[in-house]
Amino acid sequence: MAVVYLAVQADFERKVALKIMAKHLQSDSSFGERFLREARIVAQLSHPNIVPVYDFGQFEEFHYMAMEYLSSGDLKAKLKRGLPLSEGINIIKAIASGLDYAHQKNFIHRDIKPENILFRDDGSPVISDFGIARNTESATRMTMTGTVIGSPHYMSPEQAEAAHLDGRSDLYSLGVIFYEMLCGAVPFSGESAISISIKHITAPVPPLPPDRAEFQEFIDIALAKDREERFQTGAELRDALDDIGNNLSDALASAIVMTRGRSKTGGTTANSKNRSGRDVSRNPKASRSSRQPAQRRSGGQNRQSASRRVASQSGGLSKTAIALVVAGVLSLGAVGYWYYPQSISKLFNAGGASTKMPEETLSPRQQELLASAESAIREGRYYAPPANNAQYFLTALLALSPDLPEAKIAIENLFRIYLRQAESAIASRKFDEANNFLNQSSQISLYIQSRKLLDDQRELRAAVIAAQ
Repeated sequence: MAVVYLAVQADFERKVALKIMAKHLQSDSSFGERFLREARIVAQLSHPNIVPVYDFGQFEEFHYMAMEYLSSGDLKAKLKRGLPLSEGINIIKAIASGLDYAHQKNFIHRDIKPENILFRDDGSPVISDFGIARNTESATRMTMTGTVIGSPHYMSPEQAEAAHLDGRSDLYSLGVIFYEMLCGAVPFSGESAISISIKHITAPVPPLPPDRAEFQEFIDIALAKDREERFQTGAELRDALDDIGNNLSDALASAIVMTRGRSKTGGTTANSKNRSGRDVSRNPKASRSSRQPAQRRSGGQNRQSASRRVASQSGGLSKTAIALVVAGVLSLGAVGYWYYPQSISKLFNAGGASTKMPEETLSPRQQELLASAESAIREGRYYAPPANNAQYFLTALLALSPDLPEAKIAIENLFRIYLRQAESAIASRKFDEANNFLNQSSQISLYIQSRKLLDDQRELRAAVIAAQ
């Protein structure tokens, strides 16, 4: 979206980081508005752990932003080289303080990751890149409801689900970074952004190795699926980590932590056995009863009970199908989008295309998902209840079998239905309803290869905006 140059601010003869919006985006006013919004957000935040903006504006056709030049690299590079655990703890505490301040000002960052934590010459960490941050109280929403924005390895479950976000989402992301420090890898990896996001929503967090056990309860709380069970403020997270850090042995505090790279098939600590084969899973619920009063949150996921909860939501489906509740696409390390699902009708025959297929060519799992989707349609379970609706079954099928023609036809027919429902709602001047259907269509737009259908979707979106 932008290029950053090292420049000199002539009036003050100081080096600055000059961020200039990419030239190919200049013609799209929404990108310019987003770029300047970032500058305005940061300009309102004055904290030692948040990058300051010196100047911003537009020169000819170029949007620019002049910020403090942070010369000592980012946390990603620092973790590759390795650093003492005590230093890592101090970094996390400082970033938690910066986030606490931003959240008190009603701003959430939405893309906390090692690449966005930069360092001054004195080693102090600074939160940078507020490009997708937003004001939680603003009536203006640059991001459509139902849009997912962020970096999959570090996004919270609610962020992956395109739900409403608050500061606790940023704290989850910070918890992922600390987990990465402790284990050398992020808790969840996968072959795609979708699979990573699914794990944030459904999979238990892999336990820490035995030599990091002092931090297990902290991680269980920081990475709780339910945000009500997490640390509620950056100050609370910082204080809890401070309590642990003050009691570390000298040997552990000086231990070097570094990243080991990311596996494409999963995190390097993705099972509950340590290298010796001993089960190191813990029950955080039991340990919470002995927590100090200062640690007020009741968070932490009981790994076994979490698995049972997920299973109960599935209506008896396998864990694989449960995991596939997310349908969408994200760009790793960049901005990506997806949206929520809604109504379907006559799925298997809409648009004149039949999805019927000789059953012997389908696997039992494919047959199960197709049958479940058909049953859900007959009963009107188009997009609810969770994990037991037609949209869920079809996206699960496509994730399992992305090239299955029957699944592609069905999802395209569903897309057509969304557009028809939106068009009907616009004609009735029910614009919220129309927006809802269009947001639902965006949930599955990554499966749509018809340029005409995608153009129709954009035209309907423009019609809603114009009418409102």
